[in-house]
Amino acid sequence: MPGGFGSCWRRWGPELTLGLLAAVILLACLGSMELWGKREQRAVAESIDTVTHGHWLVAEIQSRPRLEKPPLPRWVTALLITLTGRRDEWLMRLPAALSALGMVALTYGLGRRIAGRQAGLASASALLSILYFVVEMRQAGNDGPLAFFVTLAVYAGWRRLHGHPPQEPPGLPAERLGSPRWAILMYAALGLGFLCKGPIALLLVALALIPYLALARRLRPGLAALANGWGLLLLILLALSWPVPVLLNDPKAWEVWKLEMAQKTGTAGIAHHRDRSPLLLDWPSLTAPWTIFATLGVIAPWLRSGRSLRPTLWLPWAWAVVNLAMFSLWSVAKPNYYLPCLPAAALLAGIMLVRTVRIARCDTALASRARRLLYGHWLVIAAVGLALPAIAWKLRPEQTGWVALGGIGLALACALSYRLWRAGADTTALYPLLGGLGLLVLIAYGIVAPTYNPRNGHRTLAAQLASLLPPDQPVVMFYRELDEGLWYYLQNRQLKPVPGSQPRYNKGFDLLDDYRQRRLILDDQKRYAAEAQTLIDWIDRGTHESPYMLIRAEVYDLFRHHLGDRLLPLYRESGVQRNELMLVKVRPTASPATLATQADTAAARK
Repeated sequence: MPGGFGSCWRRWGPELTLGLLAAVILLACLGSMELWGKREQRAVAESIDTVTHGHWLVAEIQSRPRLEKPPLPRWVTALLITLTGRRDEWLMRLPAALSALGMVALTYGLGRRIAGRQAGLASASALLSILYFVVEMRQAGNDGPLAFFVTLAVYAGWRRLHGHPPQEPPGLPAERLGSPRWAILMYAALGLGFLCKGPIALLLVALALIPYLALARRLRPGLAALANGWGLLLLILLALSWPVPVLLNDPKAWEVWKLEMAQKTGTAGIAHHRDRSPLLLDWPSLTAPWTIFATLGVIAPWLRSGRSLRPTLWLPWAWAVVNLAMFSLWSVAKPNYYLPCLPAAALLAGIMLVRTVRIARCDTALASRARRLLYGHWLVIAAVGLALPAIAWKLRPEQTGWVALGGIGLALACALSYRLWRAGADTTALYPLLGGLGLLVLIAYGIVAPTYNPRNGHRTLAAQLASLLPPDQPVVMFYRELDEGLWYYLQNRQLKPVPGSQPRYNKGFDLLDDYRQRRLILDDQKRYAAEAQTLIDWIDRGTHESPYMLIRAEVYDLFRHHLGDRLLPLYRESGVQRNELMLVKVRPTASPATLATQADTAAARK
């Protein structure tokens, strides 16, 4: 096609460049880190169990049913394993990374339709450079897919409410509504989000769209436009497609789900979850390095000078602020809960950035303030880049050279971005900043992070265990629980629990059940003795599927005076930044005939 590529590049060059940068930032070195985090280890263990044992309905980890999380991310990963035959870290993290790419695209589309092309590019660039977003979306788990489907549902809801082309001013007249298919897509995304992490998907979208309609004074016609019988039926079918079969198989699952939701909202009464500060205080770290512009987007609609921005900002404002307020009321809310709302923060930041750039180029009283704000923003990011080598020198001296390269690259990228803006570039002035971030990702994940694998991961431990365990011993017992990452790295071995040491579903469920049945032991020493007795009874039974057992080092130290010399320590980890494990062997018990012979020998010597 004559001139096809050149014409396409001239028209879509900024979008294509943004897509290439997004691929580098989100996909590069995706498999270089071992499975470190608890959420990531559990998600991968579920997927491996699904493929290995065919547990598609309910996966098992720690040899017990895993009912706390819905199955869609697990199904997707298990399907990828089945289709490709691969089980490496890169594949395990791919669904979340692809979800991140989809969120960047949807943020661009939503920003463009709300406030124009430049706002769309700026918003997508802001999301792609939010550090927390990049770190979280490069991990396996349920949070990434949930965030994607929440973003898709909000985008589809906007398209249903606003059928006008991007260049027309936003409004909600009935004759300009989008196709009803957008409403069906919204409900489908809600159903798929429900299959990622439960009812929270519905709540996040409702707290974005309903307050937006109320603030825009279009609540009744807007809800009428979003109502769709076929879409609602699709949502119900998707949302119930997993819980109903699970309940038919195990009616106790309902109690597990109630407890899980109570724990997430802080109403379960479990004390160790109540030491978190309100999520509002995490706003700067959640939105860095765009905190200033995102915060301006939060307060702008309430200022006299920001009245003209209200129709533009109300949707991202409601999506970001109302959900943040909700999570701040939860005593146990963690930062990852807010991940599905980061596109809203990016939209606020992108729209305000574009407005600030336009003001800075005008001959008004506010122009000098806008220029100082932009200059300060680039200067702060550059200063952080220049400070990275000093931080690395204190924490990881041997990696200072690589970190210095990334930090200096980021500072130079900021200088280039500012220079391009001064030369007249708009949103494309952000691309050098994204390139500097891409360089940091390559260095951080490709060079620096792998040096922490031996201390944070389980590959080294799995290799050590393989050298210590006899080749003809396929089964290794474990007491109570292990880090789930060991299931991934310990190949050709079956990990089985010591009978009686495992909770039925999880520790919280058993604690609640013990409390209801008045079996809960409040005295720590008595509880430790009872737990140690479970292990002692198994050891003294004399018949073991395997004499080798893995146990957490802290638990072994706690039980040592109860166990006597029943266990022979073979290997103990040290210097790792996770739960240290021990490999022990049950000491063989002498037969009665042997004991009699030993007694006769001792008597003869006397």
